[in-house]
Amino acid sequence: MQIEVKDPATGALLLLEAKPERHLSEHGYRIRHSNGSGFLIINRLGAWRSADDHHVEPELLANIGLALEGYQLKEQITHIT
Repeated sequence: MQIEVKDPATGALLLLEAKPERHLSEHGYRIRHSNGSGFLIINRLGAWRSADDHHVEPELLANIGLALEGYQLKEQITHIT
């Protein structure tokens, strides 16, 4: 599925591909950028975390999680005033 995510640092709209994936015994999502790079995220105890040692800023992980959970763009984190 395609998700719209706000870059918290710039406010830019990111269009990402999210594909369900299992990692060990956990359900997660493989997140892919349009350039093909990607990483796996998993929700643990209510917080989205990178599951494959790929560094992702915590605010961006939170925004990806909000998009996966169906929240609107205006509810995502931004540092732009």
